[in-house]
Amino acid sequence: MNGKCLARSTARAGAILLLAAASGCRRGEGARVFPKAPVILISVDTLRADHLPAYGYGKVQTPHLDALRRDSILFENAYAHVPLTLPSHASLFTGLLPPQNGVRDNMGYRLSDTPVTLAAFLASHGYVTGGAVSSIVLAGTTGISRGFEFYEDDVEPMEIGQSLGRVQREGSKTAGLLTAWLRNQDDKPIFAFLHIFEPHSPYDPPEPYRSRYASPYDAEIAHADEIVGSFLEDLKKENLYERAVILFFSDHGEGLRDHGEDEHGVLLYREAIHVPLMLKLPRSEAAGEKVSPPAALTDVFPTVCRLVGLEPPAGLLGRPLTTLDSDGDPLARRIYSETLYPRLHLGWSDLASLIDGRQHYIEAPRPEIYDFIADPAEKKDLSSQLTPAFRSMRAQLLGMPRPLQPPGASDPEQVAKLTALGYISATAPDLASKDLPDPKDRVEAVEKLKSGFGQLQKGRFVEAAALFRTLVRENPRMIDVWQLLAQAEVKLGRSEAAYEALKEAAKLAPGNPQVLIALSEYFTEAGRFAEARQHAELARDAGASDSRTNIAKIALAQGDLAAAEKEARAALEERPGRRIPHLILGRVKLDRRDLVGALAELDLTLEIGRKGRLQPLYNVNYLRGDILARLGREREAEEAFRQEMRNFPGAAPPHAGLAMLYASQGKEREARGMLNELAAAGTAEAIFTAARTYEILGDAGSASALRAQARRLFPGARERRPTSG
Repeated sequence: MNGKCLARSTARAGAILLLAAASGCRRGEGARVFPKAPVILISVDTLRADHLPAYGYGKVQTPHLDALRRDSILFENAYAHVPLTLPSHASLFTGLLPPQNGVRDNMGYRLSDTPVTLAAFLASHGYVTGGAVSSIVLAGTTGISRGFEFYEDDVEPMEIGQSLGRVQREGSKTAGLLTAWLRNQDDKPIFAFLHIFEPHSPYDPPEPYRSRYASPYDAEIAHADEIVGSFLEDLKKENLYERAVILFFSDHGEGLRDHGEDEHGVLLYREAIHVPLMLKLPRSEAAGEKVSPPAALTDVFPTVCRLVGLEPPAGLLGRPLTTLDSDGDPLARRIYSETLYPRLHLGWSDLASLIDGRQHYIEAPRPEIYDFIADPAEKKDLSSQLTPAFRSMRAQLLGMPRPLQPPGASDPEQVAKLTALGYISATAPDLASKDLPDPKDRVEAVEKLKSGFGQLQKGRFVEAAALFRTLVRENPRMIDVWQLLAQAEVKLGRSEAAYEALKEAAKLAPGNPQVLIALSEYFTEAGRFAEARQHAELARDAGASDSRTNIAKIALAQGDLAAAEKEARAALEERPGRRIPHLILGRVKLDRRDLVGALAELDLTLEIGRKGRLQPLYNVNYLRGDILARLGREREAEEAFRQEMRNFPGAAPPHAGLAMLYASQGKEREARGMLNELAAAGTAEAIFTAARTYEILGDAGSASALRAQARRLFPGARERRPTSG
């Protein structure tokens, strides 16, 4: 490396030079350059390298990825810097490690305007830039879309507060949207980014893959292979494949209980950070080659620059992938990874690691080091031997600048608002605290958390709440558990207890968008609309998507139909394919007694869902049933109510609606049967809804008996007022 290049890199990266040389220094002669070549990035979320045939795995078939591998250079030891979607992609797109780009977690962080992104850099050199993503985690509001002139992130949740990992869309739809964009590009060079969420949990593979594989994770991989194969075929049809630089990779792996963790984010063993990486050059040059030295996702930015003949921005921390075999001692390179998830979500210590061509050191309250050549499963911790590699890697990590940027808003005005609300104080958790549990010693608590979540999903709210309370008593810093406890308390009718749980979560993670949205919903249901709107706006400023939709729902609950309509229409202008704004407009028209107009909005909502093969949306068929009953179309109304019940078993509104319909037809026995079925669901919401319906039907005795039952079963429960939307 020449002196000028070293000085430039040192000024930007400091001690990080221990990890990687700056890519601005040209190495070697005769490097392959393909000016203005199309550049295609394909990211398959949560894909372990060692679960692909290309990496020696024999239990799944991936014919399309196998074909791509034959045309590509395979990087045998490529690593992600974070086992989480947003920060991993932020490192890839900026060429900087998480401490430098500032994105440390999926929630509460937004990529600032300071780092140059790959998309923005290529756009400044004449490329047209387009991306399409399959998860709300990569929504453009996170800043990850900076530099893309086309960025399709219209992934719609089914309800406010839905778990981020479950807000996704089918990868084939995402690929189709990007392909449609590609077809409209003519003469300019193209940069395209495709992200699909298969095989991220929850694993729900379609047939024939579901039946073909014993492992649902492997079945999802086979499905992902089909999606990628179809996309690659489209590239060939558009005369792009042969000319393109194509990078195929994953953002992180999956635990699969190899070290006790089912999914990812908590631990840093190789199953979480070792990812597939293939580089296909134009005309498939160097096809079939393998590269064994360590590679990193930060290498993608300088690699693309080198291949299309552009000088990379100064200060990138990666190296061009095409130089790894000839770049000094290739096996001595050390790749940095981290996870703050245990600290930010669970109240445990964060972790960091360094990995080279043989050794993997994990910095934890009890550090570990593994020889993964001799011990690929990383089961034999060699830290007690205090090897030279152990001492060297530990010293290197201690010398690295790794500031722990807190989640939430960094804008002083927003910080002041959060402080005024009591969510930021001198007693907030210290991100520099060192006396925290080691995640590997507590990972079984994640299984308890997942068990509680499963109980919540099955409607066993008493059991779920009890388990969550036990977990927060053992460790009151578990922000995710406080949020789940709040959901369980809401279902049990204990709104004040839910509020207290949400306040604890907000204090642990001020500015967390999901917590702020949940607080906004609480205040909406409590009729405290000014506070609801205040929290919705704070969530918007913290990076939450759908802020207009959230504010429209508040206006609707408040009875301000004009404001609700205005916000819903503005939301549709921003994202024409969204369903919830049409649902809100349907409610607005229903409240204005425009039954025909309301039905049209709801029918349009269903049509959007059918065309997009989207998951059912809460309340659409229930509201259709209500409107159809008012229009005298009773048979259609009954079918709409029953469809809602099929989509969402145990939901209270369609049971109540169908009971009312039966009562209006003089079918008293059927009406009572439906309300008894509802009450038998055993939740506070179900029993109170059945009581309220009996009251409307004039049976005060049954209503009183059910309310008494609810208060006996759920002490402290309050009857929730019906809300709009």
